[in-house]
Amino acid sequence: MKIWICVGKPENWETALSGNIWGVTEELKSSWETLEKDDILLFYATSPVRGIIGVGRVRNKFKQDKPLWPAEIKENKVIWPYRYEFLVEFALPRTEWDNKKIDITGLKIPTMRGLNPIKNLESVKLLFKKMDESWNTDFSKMLEVSVSKPQAREINLHDELKEKILELGKIEGYIVEKEYMFPDINERLDVVWRRVAASVPTYVFEIQIGGNLHQALAKLKHAYDIWNSNIFLITTKDSVEKAQKLLSGSFHEIKDRIKILTVEQINEVYELQIKDHKLKKQLGLR
Repeated sequence: MKIWICVGKPENWETALSGNIWGVTEELKSSWETLEKDDILLFYATSPVRGIIGVGRVRNKFKQDKPLWPAEIKENKVIWPYRYEFLVEFALPRTEWDNKKIDITGLKIPTMRGLNPIKNLESVKLLFKKMDESWNTDFSKMLEVSVSKPQAREINLHDELKEKILELGKIEGYIVEKEYMFPDINERLDVVWRRVAASVPTYVFEIQIGGNLHQALAKLKHAYDIWNSNIFLITTKDSVEKAQKLLSGSFHEIKDRIKILTVEQINEVYELQIKDHKLKKQLGLR
């Protein structure tokens, strides 16, 4: 497990924290390649904030060719193509960045590049202690024990939901498939239901538990654009409002086409359908 400090302008962090995604330039590709799942990320906002505003963990990484941050959109070109998703362990509200950020002056922590490894353990200990005292957190424990269990739980929940949606599709008589590859871009969909083997997906599902909603909605929009599929986003109750905001802005074209379902709703319909399926089978109705 490595510790990194991610450096960027405040406006870029606003974008990053709305979608849990960060990126670096071509010259930092070698550093990006050494990022590993569960590595600790410290979010550093440059002037006028000049301090750490949050902490996260690497989830996965990928190269992307679509503009995302304000400077990229303004210039209509990708500046930071080497991107990675993160899970937020803690992030200050935007209104508190100036007065509650963690000043790292004197801690010998590098901030010259967009992605910097922190190798001085004593500096890290001092920094984490400072965060715990200022934010009333317990990040110092990260240096003592691995906290991969919450990650594992998230991954297990994601896989569990995929299996339930696959089973629901089978009950409804569809041909079901997970990790379905788009024909024209290097992206996969979590689950699709098709009516016949040769048909395009009729129903498309993306499951997003604490990750990059922007990327999930982009895939669902593409599925709707090329196949006219029925599209579904499965997420937590806490993420529904964030998804709705994105649908009112960047993804307004699919606002009236997409259905947002919570984890609880999928679990409820799954239990009802399985119970109904078993009962009909017992009664000879299937």
